[in-house]
Amino acid sequence: MKISYKWLKEYVDIKASAEEVIEKLTFAGLEVGDKKKINNDVVFDIEITSNRPDWLSHIGIARELAALFNAKIKKVKADTKKAITENSKEFSISIEDKKACSRYVGRLIKNVKIAPSPKWIEQPLTNISSRLINNGADITNFCLHETGQPLHAFDFDKLEGAKIIVRRAKKGETITTIDGVKRELDESILVISDAKKPVAVAGIMGGIDTEVTQDTKNILLESAYFDPVTIRRASRKLGLSTESNYRFERKVDFENVLFSSNRAALLFKEVTGADISLEPVDKNYGKKETRAIKFDCANIKRLIGAEITLKQTQAILTALGFEVEKTAKKGVLKVTVPSFRNDVLIEEDLIEEVVRIWGYDKVEPSMPVLTAHVEPAYSKQYSYKQKIRQIMIGLGMDEAVTYSLLSRKNLVDSYTVPDDLVTLINPLSHEQQYMRSSLLASFLKVINTNFSRRSKEMKIFEIGKVYGKAIDSFDEYEVLSIALCGKRFQNWQGHSKELDFFDIKGIVEVLLDTLGIKYEFKQPILEFYSPEESLGIIVEGNVCAGHFGKLDKKMLKHFDITNDVYFAELNITTLVDNAKTAYKFSSLAKYPSSSRDVAIVVNNSVSAKDALSIIREVSGSLAVNIELFDVYTGDQVPDNHKSLAFSIEYQSKEATLTEEQITATHTAVQDALLKRLNASLR
Repeated sequence: MKISYKWLKEYVDIKASAEEVIEKLTFAGLEVGDKKKINNDVVFDIEITSNRPDWLSHIGIARELAALFNAKIKKVKADTKKAITENSKEFSISIEDKKACSRYVGRLIKNVKIAPSPKWIEQPLTNISSRLINNGADITNFCLHETGQPLHAFDFDKLEGAKIIVRRAKKGETITTIDGVKRELDESILVISDAKKPVAVAGIMGGIDTEVTQDTKNILLESAYFDPVTIRRASRKLGLSTESNYRFERKVDFENVLFSSNRAALLFKEVTGADISLEPVDKNYGKKETRAIKFDCANIKRLIGAEITLKQTQAILTALGFEVEKTAKKGVLKVTVPSFRNDVLIEEDLIEEVVRIWGYDKVEPSMPVLTAHVEPAYSKQYSYKQKIRQIMIGLGMDEAVTYSLLSRKNLVDSYTVPDDLVTLINPLSHEQQYMRSSLLASFLKVINTNFSRRSKEMKIFEIGKVYGKAIDSFDEYEVLSIALCGKRFQNWQGHSKELDFFDIKGIVEVLLDTLGIKYEFKQPILEFYSPEESLGIIVEGNVCAGHFGKLDKKMLKHFDITNDVYFAELNITTLVDNAKTAYKFSSLAKYPSSSRDVAIVVNNSVSAKDALSIIREVSGSLAVNIELFDVYTGDQVPDNHKSLAFSIEYQSKEATLTEEQITATHTAVQDALLKRLNASLR
């Protein structure tokens, strides 16, 4: 993000040179890249990490400088009108999707005079390479770079029905955005609509029909909080990236929404001579969260080895925007986290804040005190991992070994960026900045490398560690990951079929059966899988042991993979905890068995599992083997229906079954299927 040195000094009282500022910021964890002198100003690029959206503004950076230089933050003036929650008489706001938009502040600004912006707005924006349009649009851009809150100005007189409706787009709707491109929308995309049509893609870009122009007299100013995931998905789907969605995707400050609207309103009054007498309307459906952390200052020395006084600690945290109170216990503080610091969750986060401002360079290196902890060479988990390896190799798999460190792009491209992502404080490179939360991205990189070398037949597995954050610590556990792509095998003529979903399913079933684990499958909700060809694995106690399926085609394109890839990931600890350590021998059957088939026509919503459960329940111990051997849709089967055909093997351990016994049991099974599944015989 580009930062103007002169603009920064509007918010913090410092006399340091630009070079001193850059050096301080770099040592505090804000990686400063290129710097340029532009119009008697110094503009520098700062690499902003995804967990620090509060740095995506000049006020946010100024706050850091206030702490670093022990300086004072200058108060930013804003309109002081009290917001109302009801719609005004002039316009109405309706939020249909409160999860995707939990706060929306709208205000009517009348009698604006649209013209070129004054020098004090134009110059800072020009210096950071922000495009100038007119004073109406420039004010919203100015506030975005000033406060970090994206704003949008609608030409109020062009809004049909004087209405603002926040909703999902309807199938077939389109919008021409202000860049002149006509874009097709779908039900997954959040839009801002008037009484008739969409007038903006929420959080990303406005529509050309309500754009502020030279003829604009009245403006409806928007300031909102949009769900980051909703905005990120819409941005990808539309192939559209802006300064606004860059911030919404990283979570804007919920409590800053109203202030930024008030700040912009005051600028409209000063710059355009507008009338801002009407109160803003604040539709707020979020909950104000106050997070307080108990902070024992003695832990700074214990964890870091640095001698930082209680007074210094209080001063640093206060300068960074935290509320600090002393407690009854000496050296222990109660620290209330500000709304713009979603990344601060535990005491160690506060220690990091104090030490990075105090100065990492002041920390004297010392060797940590280590306590020896020796695990048995052959633990239960170790033994089972060896057994799992043997099973995988026996199934024709090759073992892979991949890196635990990945780039953010790898994680984003593979749809595996969890909320508890573990970030390295001082990574060797951007390619090794994050600890993986899944082996998926690692495997896709392996497949991509092999594809580039014309090796497109792959059956690989790995038992590796994945990482995440817990409340008071980090999580680290092992998973078994499997990936298949290419052809199943080649016969003597060189012909072969492509691998499919049932290959990965079969491998998982063989593994679980060999380990003696009782399991069932259910539909998972994972973005990187094809929803039609993916399953979750549930073991005893309703515990999720993993998942498998066909990977999403769009996700694979990020890794330049055009072939189908099938993937599975299972938790090693869950497998070991549920594996059988002893087996009970059952004698071979003395009496003959008899097989009967049954084919039923059911609604598509009925699963084969439902039918299997009924067959087992009704037949009891007489059905020793039940096999689904056909699923059919097409001629002679009604629409939205399917035919399920089962082969049932009946056998008794006590005597030879008579024809009458078999017929009676099979008839009972048929009747139960027809009645309980609303089925018909085929």
